[in-house]
Amino acid sequence: MLDPLKLRVLRSVVETGSIRASAEALGYTPSAVSQHLSSLRRETGLELVERSGRGIVVTAHGRALAEQAGPALEALAALDRTVQDLRSGRTGTLRLGYAGSFAATWIPQLTLDVRRRFPELGLDFRVRECTDADAGADGFDIVVGEGLPLERAEEWEYQDLLEEGYVVIVGLDHPLASRSEVTLKELADEPWATDDPLDSSWFERIAAACRAAGFSPAVAVNPRDFPTVLGFVATGDYVTVQPSLIAEDLRPDVVAVPLAGPGPRRRLRVQVRCAVSRSPATQFILDRLHDRAEHRARTIPGAVHLASGARRAAPTGDPSGATGDHSGAPGSPTGTSAAPSGATDGPVDADAGMPAAVL
Repeated sequence: MLDPLKLRVLRSVVETGSIRASAEALGYTPSAVSQHLSSLRRETGLELVERSGRGIVVTAHGRALAEQAGPALEALAALDRTVQDLRSGRTGTLRLGYAGSFAATWIPQLTLDVRRRFPELGLDFRVRECTDADAGADGFDIVVGEGLPLERAEEWEYQDLLEEGYVVIVGLDHPLASRSEVTLKELADEPWATDDPLDSSWFERIAAACRAAGFSPAVAVNPRDFPTVLGFVATGDYVTVQPSLIAEDLRPDVVAVPLAGPGPRRRLRVQVRCAVSRSPATQFILDRLHDRAEHRARTIPGAVHLASGARRAAPTGDPSGATGDHSGAPGSPTGTSAAPSGATDGPVDADAGMPAAVL
């Protein structure tokens, strides 16, 4: 393949009409321009310039080669710009999977922020179903949820975002609706509604907390989607226990009441494919997620922003405490605990002692 640099020198000689003028335009010495032309002549086997008195004249072959090189050099320049844009995160596509509890609260604003900052970047934001076994198989670059066991863990890094408690959601006419907090034990005689599969690890987390309080939850309705659960709850005859994050965007005929005392907790996490972890767009998304987690920790009792010590290597197995929520992938249950006292406290120490990542 012909050297693009030598072709650029030839085009400059054609445009300026002399070696000296071309050297000034390119910032080279006249000797360097002459050497590039001689080398290109040897590569092509064509006479590109001829001497004429004290100067040179570009031959017909030289002019034809310079003319044909124009589109090729422009295409190479465009390719260089594309590489720079991809490297800087301005273009390309990022595919982000997220748990359903993020859908109405964090994701819309995040999408808006990213599009404003990186208008040429393609975004593919999708709810990640709880039955998905491997984020890599789905082509995700970033996954936001409760942490997933990954089959190719060496390809991923992660950061913890937030640890939070649960709330009980009841209808406005329910006797518990006016309470400032409710204990799990007070729900022992209530009919429950949940969209979690009853044999799932994320419902087992809640059920285990109930058993610790001396009862098993009486699930009366078990629809497949959360809006239907809220429909039952709004009648005033049912209760549901959900992560507090989901209470940020409820319909007006239900109310969320914090659970008091020891209860279930979950840890939210963002997982990033190593191949895109240094991208400016990825770093921007991570910063925005941490901003949101920090804001939530300031406004919701018992929520903790997991900023310090949260950058770790991706888990290689099913981490304790990094379990799937009702819209995420399943993991192992966390059990119960009181609210944590700091960013690294609490019962859901997903993978203490794991090596630090470089996310």
